[in-house]
Formats: sequence, structure tokens, C-alpha cells
Amino acid sequence: MHKKDKEAVDLDCLDITPWEIVALGASNDIKDYCESIFSQGNGYMGVRGYSPIGRKNNNAERTTFISGFFEYIRPGITDMVNQPDFAASKIFINGTDINEMSVADYKQVLNMKDGTVLWSYTVLDKENRRTQIRIIRFLSMGNKHTAAIRFEVFPENHNSSIILETGIDGNVINLPIADNQLSDNTQFVNMWGKINSSSIGKKGSITAETIYSNRITTMEYYINIPKEYKAVIEADTKDNYTGSIIKFSGMQGNRYVIDKLISVANYRDGENIGDIAQNHLEQCIKFGFDGMLVESKKVWQRIWEHSDVKVESSQELQGAIRYNIFQLIQSDPSDDPYASIGARGLMHGRYKGCYFWDTEIFMLPLFLNTNPEAARNLLLYRYNTLEDAMESAKRFSLKGARYSWMSSDTGFEQCETWDTGCCEIHITADIVYAIGRYIEQTGDINFLKDYASEIYIQTARYWKERFTYDEQKDCYNLIHVKGPDEYCGVTINNFYTVKMALHNLTLALDSIKLMEKEFPEKWESLREKTQLVKDETKKWQDIIDKAVTYYDKDRELWIQDPIFEGLEPIDIGAYKDDNIPLYHKLSYDRLQRYQVLKQPDVLMYMALFPEEMPRNQMLAAWNYYEPKTLHDSTLSFGIHALIAARLGLRKEAWRYFNKSIFLDLKNLMSNTAKEGIHTAALGASWQALIFGFAGVWINSQGISCEPNLPEDIQSMQFKICYKSAIYELIIKYGKKPEINFLYSI
Repeated sequence: MHKKDKEAVDLDCLDITPWEIVALGASNDIKDYCESIFSQGNGYMGVRGYSPIGRKNNNAERTTFISGFFEYIRPGITDMVNQPDFAASKIFINGTDINEMSVADYKQVLNMKDGTVLWSYTVLDKENRRTQIRIIRFLSMGNKHTAAIRFEVFPENHNSSIILETGIDGNVINLPIADNQLSDNTQFVNMWGKINSSSIGKKGSITAETIYSNRITTMEYYINIPKEYKAVIEADTKDNYTGSIIKFSGMQGNRYVIDKLISVANYRDGENIGDIAQNHLEQCIKFGFDGMLVESKKVWQRIWEHSDVKVESSQELQGAIRYNIFQLIQSDPSDDPYASIGARGLMHGRYKGCYFWDTEIFMLPLFLNTNPEAARNLLLYRYNTLEDAMESAKRFSLKGARYSWMSSDTGFEQCETWDTGCCEIHITADIVYAIGRYIEQTGDINFLKDYASEIYIQTARYWKERFTYDEQKDCYNLIHVKGPDEYCGVTINNFYTVKMALHNLTLALDSIKLMEKEFPEKWESLREKTQLVKDETKKWQDIIDKAVTYYDKDRELWIQDPIFEGLEPIDIGAYKDDNIPLYHKLSYDRLQRYQVLKQPDVLMYMALFPEEMPRNQMLAAWNYYEPKTLHDSTLSFGIHALIAARLGLRKEAWRYFNKSIFLDLKNLMSNTAKEGIHTAALGASWQALIFGFAGVWINSQGISCEPNLPEDIQSMQFKICYKSAIYELIIKYGKKPEINFLYSI
């Protein structure tokens, strides 16, 4: 049975079962936290888990986001746009807003089988008249432009007048969140200019246009209400709002059900956005709430057939594993090659909704192994922003392609912190690494020919310019860089960055050789497009041969950078006794001069290249760096769990895995309510489970499996996609793993 981490926030309100997350109680203390946990999405759009009839402090807290929909908040800097609120609703019983009544038997349920969220509770007015309320919402996976909300009202002990006011509210605003995690965010921004709304009884629509770029969203809704209710329905159109007011009489002991069906379209969907939204709404009306839910459930069923990881362990752990997978899938624009997954998915505006290395290094492996087409589209986003990456390199007076630390609908830099945005350049090699893994695992040679080789060449050119040649020592240094350990400050020859850059150069050289030999016509076309000259690649190989890294043979230890061991040691326990990041107690400047890590750096590279690093070097790195790591990033726990599992350190692996898998579900860093779901941590948890405990690794030769199951997990069963085939892996504690071919795809 899984035991609660002693550092976890005590949230007795939350019950985690194999397929459901259940919150009991309506306390305001947990409302924001639950809104993060119960977030919903379908890859096209996402909403926080707020109740359609709930109240918020401001209109920036009722968030709906559309994948890839950004707008400028100042020159060059974008924010993911908070869309009109299609859930906006109020319920009145006998003239009183139910939000003003007392609440009993409150329950909120997220069903991971079908993506629904249920709110169920009883309200009592001052005369002790009891009314049961049930609200169900889902964002359709069957038609990602649609959503539906069901309102159920059941007067238990009284006859009553019932009013439902529901519509689409365009009075939403953005609250851009600063890159600096210590800054308070108080400056609201209105993203919307012209808003047109209309309502004719059961139907309403709103078309909103952003102020700066005139980007358009259209939303429409339809109210499905049984005729026998004899409801009076009035249009309710006012400033930036369209809605319907539905009035009818409720009899004691009768249940009343009203469905709201919603369609959404935006400028990214093509021309005639209004027609697109209307066509999707017509499909909603054709299927109705129940039919829409059936179609959505079918898609979820297919997804779970490939993505589920079944474990013989506690029910709580099984539910947490599925929750991590579920939330990643909800945020993935699986069929859109022009968008990616932000650091908080589609449900929160943290980091302005931008895309980081998080996607390629932490999240993409789940999709690569369960839905390669989705992985392909995530990588195509990087190809589709390659020209921006090349322009970005020019802005740094360099050739080739330099990918930005933070990007949005363009590839241009969105990070406003100079040392991170300018120096954390490993993201360029991270993207290339992910592309290489995709091609190796899928055998998608067309991707190599049409997209990857060009990215390889342009990024190799960047690295050629970015390394500095030391003529006296005949070596190449990588100066003024910041590695994954962001507490290291700006340094020289960061191990992770150098090694990833060399891998990038190697992939470029290998792809050129392959293209020249196997696809000469395609290669000639690419050579002309890139204006690559033969002698240019000689420098790439010279860098591979002579780039500086630091290895201590006596300790069998790879050194993070030449500055690290000269930093001042610190007694971590004297400053930190919980999971709260230490930058809340010490300044960044001071932390950068202590011998501590924010998250893995050398160990991060070892996680990505298990075949390259022998166990003795990995163990030496663990023994040296793990005690110095503060885990002030949510990315840290999962990778440490993975490394510990590979090393056979089962106790440490299990401890770190629990921190990662329950990071948001137990609010371990006390920031889930404020910052939303940490999508990279979700991916790191999956990797710890599959690459760590299951011991899976995949290369061009096939699937290998060397399990390291903890005692708390007696068995695992899951599927892996490898080169157009599906395999099932069955792993039992203390027994030889089974790898079974199922079928070709």
C-alpha cells in the first residue's frame, strides 16, 4: 500500500481511485487547487476545472485556452489568449442564486475513462428547502471543436421556480505571468477588441477579435431542453456577452435536465470561421449530449488501449499513473503540426503558455511510444518554426538555426530573463536529440529526408559558430552557457550542453552520409537549399574531436563544469526541510554561488544516453550530485527516480517516483493551485515508470527490457509502438519480462 510522503500537503479531500479523482467538500481553501487538478482538455482547447456556475475573483481566473492561439502583449512578446468563457452560467431557485445558499454533500469527480467532470451537491436555502444539483462537463475527443455541459436540478422537498442563465462571456482578460517566479502578477491585459454577440432564444454566438493582430474566435451554443418543461426562454445579449434565460417550474421529486452544446472555431482553422463553428454546432445538435459523450468515450477507449499502464499495486498509485498520462494527452494537439505543449498545458497561462525543452525531452517519449503520429506533429512544429530559428541565430550574429528557450506561435524568443534566454542554448540540441530518437524508433525515413536533415544541418551550423576555438590548446570551448542546472549560473563548457551539441553535430554528419548514399536526388535538392559546401562539415568533425569536457579518472566522475567544484558548499538541511524551492528563502544570486543544483545536469544527460554511460560512471555521478541537488524544479524528481532505478537503488527510486507521480495530486511543492498542472513532471514520471522501473530502452536494433521493479509494484503491463508494430510488455517482480508482438500498424 502506498504511504503518504511525510512532506505532502494533507489533502484528505482527495480520493484517488484507478479511474477517478474525487474531491469531497466545498471548502474555499481547496477550490483553486481543485480547479487545477480537475482541468479538462482535448488537445484543441482546454479549461481549468472551475464550476460553470462558480464565482471567481476576476475574469482572468476563468480560463479557456485554444492550442496555438497567442497574441502580442507588447512588442515581440506574446501571451496565450484567454478565450471567451463558454461555460458561464447561473442557477436561481425561487429567485435566489444557489451560490448564496449553504452546500451539503459536495463532490467533484474527474472520470479518466471518458474525460467528464461531475459536480454534485445539495443546496439549502434559508427555509431549509433542499435542491440537488448535478453538472457534467466534457470537451469532446470525438469532435475537438465541441464541448457540452449538462445541468440537472432536483427539488427534493419543495415546488420551485427554476431559472438557468447560461451563455458565452467575452468579458475575459489575461493576467500575464512574469518569467521571474518571485514576481507578483497584478497587471491585467485586455486581449479582445471588437466583440459581436447574438442570441435567439435557445441559440447564441459570439465572435471576438484580438486588439493587436485581429485574430478571431467564434463560439456558438445551443440549449436542449425538453418541451414538457414548458420553459420560457429569453435572449440575453449585453456588453460582450450572449446568453439565454430559461425559466420553468420545478415540482418536488422531479429531476430536470438541460443540456448546453458548444462549438468553437478560430482563425487557425481556416477561412469562414463562423461557418466552421456553425457546422460543428449542427453536429452537436444532431448527436445531442449523450451521443456526443458516446463518441468522445470511444476515442478515449482507443487512446487507453495504447497508452494505459496497468500496475499491480495500490489503487491510489494506479490512479495517479493514469492521471499523469491523462493530463498529458489532454494538452497534446495531436493532429496539429503548428502547435506544441506548453509548460502548463492548455489549462493555465504560466510562462505565457510557451513551449520549452520540456516538450521534446520530458513529454515526447510518452507519445513516441504510444502515438508516434502525435510525436511526429510535435516535432513538425519545430520544423515549421525553423525559419524563425534561423532568424533568431542571425539576431545573435550567428549562422544556422538557434531555437528559442521559450517560443509560442512563432519560433522567436519569449523569455525575458537575459541569462536564461540567451544562455540556456541546449534546447537547440534537445530538439535534435528528440528528432533522432523519433527516427530511430519509428524508422520514418521520409521524416529524415523531408524535415530532419535540414534541421540537423542548420543547427550544426549554429553549433559550429557557437563553439570558440582555442588555438593555443587546439580545443573548442562552449563559453557563456547555462545548463539544465539553472543554479549553476552562466558558465563555460557545461557538460550537458557540450555533449548534446556534439550529438547534434554527429547526427548532422550521419544524415548527410545517408542522404548522399541512399537518396542522391533528394540530397542534391537539400544541398542547394541549404547552400552547404563540402568543406563546411570538416569543422563539425573537428569540434566533435576536440570539444572540452571534464572527467576525473580517479573518481570516475564527469564534472558539470570547471566552476562547479569551486563554489561554496552548503548544508542543504540547514536551509531546506520540505519540497518548497529554496529560491523562496535565498536569492538567485546567492544560490548561483553555492555548490548546489536546481535539477539534474550530468545525470540528465545520462538519463538520455543509457547505452553510452557505464554503470560505474553513472553511480559516481549519482553519489556526487544527488546529495547536492535541491529539486527546486518539478522536473527533478522523475529523472532522479529513473536514474536510481537503473542503478538498482530501489529505495531511492521509489521515494523519488512518489514525489514525481503525486507532485500535483498531493500539491507537494505547494504551487499546483497557483501554477496549474506541471506537464513536464507528468512526462518525467512516465519515463521513470517505463525507462526506470520497467527498464525499457529502444534503439534501431529493437526493444530491450531490464526491469527494476520496487516491491510496491508487483507487476506492470503496457504497450509500446516500435517501427510500425505494437508490442505488449508484461513485467512481474522477480521474473523474466515478456515482450510480445501484437500487430502491425
